[in-house]
Amino acid sequence: MIRIVTTRGHGYTLEHVVRDRRAPRIERLDYDRLIRSRRLPRVPHVFTDLDRLSAFDRELAGIVYRRLRDRRVPVYNDPARVMTRFALLRALHDAGLNAFNAYRIDEGLRPERYPVFLRRESGHGRPLSDLLPDWDAARRAVDAALSRGIPGINLILVEYCAEPVRPGCFRKHALWRVGPRFVPAVSVHDAGWLVKYGSIGAGGEQLYEEDLRRIRENPFAEALARAFEIGGIEYGRADFGIVDGRPQVYEINTNPAAGEREIAHPSPLRRQGQQEAFQQLLEALADLDTAPDRRTLRVASNRLERHRGPRWWGPRSRRVP
Repeated sequence: MIRIVTTRGHGYTLEHVVRDRRAPRIERLDYDRLIRSRRLPRVPHVFTDLDRLSAFDRELAGIVYRRLRDRRVPVYNDPARVMTRFALLRALHDAGLNAFNAYRIDEGLRPERYPVFLRRESGHGRPLSDLLPDWDAARRAVDAALSRGIPGINLILVEYCAEPVRPGCFRKHALWRVGPRFVPAVSVHDAGWLVKYGSIGAGGEQLYEEDLRRIRENPFAEALARAFEIGGIEYGRADFGIVDGRPQVYEINTNPAAGEREIAHPSPLRRQGQQEAFQQLLEALADLDTAPDRRTLRVASNRLERHRGPRWWGPRSRRVP
């Protein structure tokens, strides 16, 4: 069995995996339940959704992580060390992996190149702006966001870095890390620069054939492995594009949706790529599974204990975007 920890309301990302008979047994639980637990099973624990946690909740999760690790229970994604969006983008730029940079609004720094776009640092929603050509436009977008009540501490400007794979078509690649394994996922194609969910048929048979070859050959695993290591991420999916022949990492999501196999598509090549990528993901998850161990371990901590009592729980839990 594998336990995968998410924030409340975000366990749906694994729905297709847990329903598949080829997958290992996976138990989903949220951080509220994890932190309240005084005893935990000796099975692998994967900590996800860390960008949706407050700093305090990450600290409590980090205590649990260390209790498990110190008792030699397999654990993945140290809550104290995993980089979330802004820190990761800045670190990848400083390391020379990404050609583009990101800027927190409260840094007081102006972007070095344009266009840029404005987005929340946390969560996985769409950007708050289209491409902004200069600092005046960026400043207006920031002021508009602040006027809506979005706190400045959660606003970042990101330099645009993408190029079409052919005229009128952009492509976003994806690569999972599941413990020691790096597993390709299907690419997404769309007509505009913001490739999030993609459009059915936007790629065409030639690009779907290229994608199937990439899934089988996994040519970007070595280059992306360094990005995962810099971010301290042992489980998650990197979304990236190819610009001037180099991978450019846009984010590493620690709780990505795992269900390409279930998406209907008219192209046989596309469906084949979905099936092969999903099969590789299931095999990687199976590799994390360990032999059954009926023993449990006690998770003792004075700091945790102060926040486990019933007086602290109830209305506090809600789904974070």
